[in-house]
Amino acid sequence: MTYDRIFEPIVVGNRLFLSFNDRDKVSAFDTDSGQELWSTFADAPVRLPPVGTPKGIFFCSDDGFLYCVEPDTGKLRWKFDGAPNRQQAIGNRRLTSAWPARGGPVIRDGTIYFAASIWPFMGTFLYGLDADSGEVAWLNDSTGSQYIKQPHSAPSFAGVAPQGALVATDKLLIVPGGRSVPAVFNRSDGSFRYFEINAAGKGIGGSFVSADDTHFYVHTRKKGTRAFRLSTGAKTSFTPTEPVLHNGKIYSAETDGGKSLVRAYSKAQKKIWEIEADGSGDLILVGDHLVAAGQKAISVIALPSGSEAAKIVSKITTKEPVQRLVAADDKLFTVTADGNVAAYGQTQNSLKTVATNSELPADDHQKPSVGGDEAISDLLALGDPAGYAFWFGKGDNDKLAALIARSPFEQLAVIDEDPDSVDRMRRDLDQKQKYGKITVHVGTATESMLPSYVGNMMFLQPSESRGF
Repeated sequence: MTYDRIFEPIVVGNRLFLSFNDRDKVSAFDTDSGQELWSTFADAPVRLPPVGTPKGIFFCSDDGFLYCVEPDTGKLRWKFDGAPNRQQAIGNRRLTSAWPARGGPVIRDGTIYFAASIWPFMGTFLYGLDADSGEVAWLNDSTGSQYIKQPHSAPSFAGVAPQGALVATDKLLIVPGGRSVPAVFNRSDGSFRYFEINAAGKGIGGSFVSADDTHFYVHTRKKGTRAFRLSTGAKTSFTPTEPVLHNGKIYSAETDGGKSLVRAYSKAQKKIWEIEADGSGDLILVGDHLVAAGQKAISVIALPSGSEAAKIVSKITTKEPVQRLVAADDKLFTVTADGNVAAYGQTQNSLKTVATNSELPADDHQKPSVGGDEAISDLLALGDPAGYAFWFGKGDNDKLAALIARSPFEQLAVIDEDPDSVDRMRRDLDQKQKYGKITVHVGTATESMLPSYVGNMMFLQPSESRGF
């Protein structure tokens, strides 16, 4: 899957928001300075872009939850559990819900939509929630296992496996299926419309979907795009690239005969005009200009006006290829494959930090003692110090600090019932750039629903050993 290969920023007001799949968080940055303002953590990777309004920033996580936080502070307003229970699994070498929420949120008309579960045989859960309160408007949990023809034309029990940001049209809700074509539902009540997985053919589909009032467009970045009829799901022969949809026109960044071109098509999918420009990284529309990100530069293209043809009016040379563009707050934001985020435009130097990364200085929290280090060495010698390990009990512990400092595990998950301790540990480890291989969760040994046979070693403090 390629949907979390690079950062997918959004901007609300004067804040830019990024999801981190390696650190299980969403962070807010000042658009003038790039200064981090706050971070808020989920219980598992956040793989899809958030959506935002002046009242809330919404994001989903591999922990199965949809979160709503305050844009100014990152403080939790509400969160909603999209999974049927708290059973966990190992997903992409991380501790996740058995029903990870990878149907990315979309908001329209005051309703926020998202989906949980990527294994249809375990049930998929599609929700419409009131964006202000988090209350359920509707739930569709009946389409996970349908007896339908697969792309090789053989019938089988299957259904859409939601992976990618959902799309909300006037009447419909489009749910991307990872590498398959999306399924389509009625937005008003979540009722099923169609899932034409076989009609699309094998190898056609992706996690990125866009739509206008007649077609939806499905593609995996750099692997082609296909237009489908919105009313029926029927495949068409129209294959634009990086399509930008606006007022009945489709703008596309294409390659033809070795040339990089930006083309405009009519609603009937007929070519209107073209200009030589490289939009292989990304293509967006800003007012009456297209902005195309290529391998070596960003081109600003003025749309045709009267007798004037489309023309390039500005170019920005870049040190590395830009993969994503966002225009907001009178600035142009760029993202590269290496994770570099930059802003172009005027700044006002109005930095104001509204939250801190950690309540404790990094050097004063979780400092191992000599005794703790020796004790951990003795414990590691008793087991198989590799793979996955779990620590149950208080995080403020010399032995745990020593274990974190020299962890040999693919992932060490710390489970502590004190939410304040968990929050402190997360921020401290994140500040030290250790969060991810070390994760911290709220819970107890008796309540946790870990996957079976996964832990090479488990560490239980005496307070957690009762009941085992």
